[in-house]
Amino acid sequence: MGLFVGFIFIYLGFIFSPLRADQCVKKGPCTCEFSNGTGFDLTPTANNKFFTAQIYQSKMNGTQLELSTYYYHPCYDILPKINASKPTDTCGAPLSICRSLETLVLNGTGIYRSDGGRNDFMGTSNVSEFLPDGRSIKYMNGPSSTQVLLVCADTEDDLHIYSLLEPNAIVLSFYSRNACLKQIEPPGRSLGSTLLIVFFSCVIFYLVLGVCTKKFLMGATGLEVVPNLAFWTDLPNLIKDGWAFTISGFKLPPRASGHVTSPDPNSYDSI
Repeated sequence: MGLFVGFIFIYLGFIFSPLRADQCVKKGPCTCEFSNGTGFDLTPTANNKFFTAQIYQSKMNGTQLELSTYYYHPCYDILPKINASKPTDTCGAPLSICRSLETLVLNGTGIYRSDGGRNDFMGTSNVSEFLPDGRSIKYMNGPSSTQVLLVCADTEDDLHIYSLLEPNAIVLSFYSRNACLKQIEPPGRSLGSTLLIVFFSCVIFYLVLGVCTKKFLMGATGLEVVPNLAFWTDLPNLIKDGWAFTISGFKLPPRASGHVTSPDPNSYDSI
């Protein structure tokens, strides 16, 4: 019986463990929700245009400038209105993130000339995931990925470049009042509360049914009306034995040398 009680405590500890961090579960390409009904929803930001962010980088001792333009559209994929006529361009289909790279070369007259640029596909809404805290959306593209940080801001929706240190793990930041934590669904009863209500309802039903059975069918009086009185009386010892068995790594105590007593100290009955 002590072994059984030990497993019960392990099960309850797993269910109610505070170490089980709540995660924002993806409900759609731009929506995730925590267990309490709060979450993030970028749906109001979606329209028929891309949000853009640009950055210049000087190369070759200033004789070249690389212009990078990032296009981002949350929630669903649309076709970017950019020139994608080159064979190497990969932004000719609906998508969520695209990058346009254009190199400006300084010629002898002191004027920068464009090389025509190229466009690189970086992700779609169908191949994306929310990070556990819900404050970032990661778009996968083969070995590469692009992460969009959701920044709560009381401003117009705006896209910024956060980090380009890792070429295969670029990080953008999307500023919006719709990037704030909000109530996604009306708050309801948590899983823990539901389990407690069910547990105590079962306990009350068990006690009422047991008392009525022993009193009216078996004629018990006093403490004898408590169902399984011997078990409840011995419960503290059973809990103690169960915890001792659990803490010992589910190992039985070593067999004592000499004459074997009855019951065997390594048997189930001895627990």
